[in-house]
Amino acid sequence: MSGTRVLRADDPEASVLREGGWRVVAESWGARLRLGDPPDPLDLARLRGLVATAADAGYDVRELTAADRPAVAGLEAATAADYPSTPATDAPARTVDRLAELGVRCFGARAEGRLVAVTAVLGGSERVETEFTSVAVDHRRRGLATAVKAASVLALADEGHRLFGTGGAAVNAGSLAMNAAVGYEVTERWLSLRRPE
Repeated sequence: MSGTRVLRADDPEASVLREGGWRVVAESWGARLRLGDPPDPLDLARLRGLVATAADAGYDVRELTAADRPAVAGLEAATAADYPSTPATDAPARTVDRLAELGVRCFGARAEGRLVAVTAVLGGSERVETEFTSVAVDHRRRGLATAVKAASVLALADEGHRLFGTGGAAVNAGSLAMNAAVGYEVTERWLSLRRPE
């Protein structure tokens, strides 16, 4: 058995381990966004409003292409140290080759041609899952994370997707707030438990 276990907070085994002296070293969460079929026009209008706010501030928000992978990898490298690292949320290096391997679709925001925000999603048969979202340090707190995430939901909703998933570390309050603004609701909490030494 490993020295660290990641279990849902409501898993009875988590309580047993805690009673046995295992301690919580990190917490994380999962969230879902469900659109109706057809989606509620008010939900779509709210999402468009998040994109429009960024556009009104001078940002170009749109889906990226394979030619943008070097810029995505560069932004990810520049923000990698900002991702909380926990047993459940460790972020691997996202190189150009890794982005191609993942097969993600990326949605970004540019300022004067420079990519300053990105979200990457992977569409599955059951749900579209967010792989990562990042914003350049000098462009944070301007609604760009919500804008690119809203753009991804709108594009995939147009293709018939109705269920979206995401998650993150509990210490990243900004990520939790951003996802709530897009419409995600937390559906599960996870505990990273470490064996007593």
